[in-house]
Amino acid sequence: MATFASIFDMSSRKSVLVTACDTYPGYMIAREILKHGDKDFKEVHVGYFKENKLIHLLKREGAHCVHMSIDEEKTICDAYSKADVVIVVPPVSDTHWGKGDNCCVYLHAAVKAGVKGLVLCSKMNADKMQGLKMLAPLHIMEETLRKIKDKFRCVSLVHCSVDIDHLWLFRDQVAKEHKLCLPVDKDAKFAPFVAEDAAHGLYNMLTDEKFPPGIYELTGPEKLTFVDVAHKVSGAVDKKIEYERISRKDIERYLHRQGEVCENEICFIGDIFEAVSMKMLCDQTDDLEKLLDHEPTTVKKFLEKNSKDFMPHSAAD
Repeated sequence: MATFASIFDMSSRKSVLVTACDTYPGYMIAREILKHGDKDFKEVHVGYFKENKLIHLLKREGAHCVHMSIDEEKTICDAYSKADVVIVVPPVSDTHWGKGDNCCVYLHAAVKAGVKGLVLCSKMNADKMQGLKMLAPLHIMEETLRKIKDKFRCVSLVHCSVDIDHLWLFRDQVAKEHKLCLPVDKDAKFAPFVAEDAAHGLYNMLTDEKFPPGIYELTGPEKLTFVDVAHKVSGAVDKKIEYERISRKDIERYLHRQGEVCENEICFIGDIFEAVSMKMLCDQTDDLEKLLDHEPTTVKKFLEKNSKDFMPHSAAD
């Protein structure tokens, strides 16, 4: 059976492309691949819809950056044609994301470009999320992948739980109000992972022969509620942090004021929180631990490592 590692071993160009690198998940995957330099890849291509700080950082690290949009399939095919393997991260920053099956252009282009290996990053239980506008296209993409998977030598579907790094967007709540306010039921459990772990696990899947193509369900090592998370934040910042459930409109207004993510990403994050409340992201597996060969980072360790981000600026300094 072909593996992603075997594809790269037999290639003279050893080239990989990651889409949606103007979003945090795509950026983290590309950054992890770039960290290993020429060891496994000669060229790392990163696609983006809107050039931003994340793309500038990847450029400095030596990535080949290319603009890609659903409206310009030829540019996607041209970019894909330079890669042995393409990692498709859902394009939440693309203005057409969420409208019908347009998102599948990112998959069909891989067939047209003759890509050897394809990885689709999605969410756990995507088939149950069709009522959530910004998550519904994930199911459409997965259905398309099933229809075209025989066109590639190697295909993997990577289902993710909740990226706990999203807490960074709510650091001002914690630092100034001593609260964590989100639109999620207090009793809703989920198994959050750390983005750096997931990115490294994906890198291992691409480069280690022992990992065959298939479906990988990535979760963290513990099931928590956001009340539990607030308690762990309390320990990290040495200040009691309360959890408060607020409305989706309130959290969207908060994110608009922060100005750190675009409109589509705000809606995407809102749908993620709804999915948590609906218990669609409560499954837990050991797939990420297998890819890492060690236990994934706990929320407590993540918060301790990044505690300065959740403190008032004077205290952090």
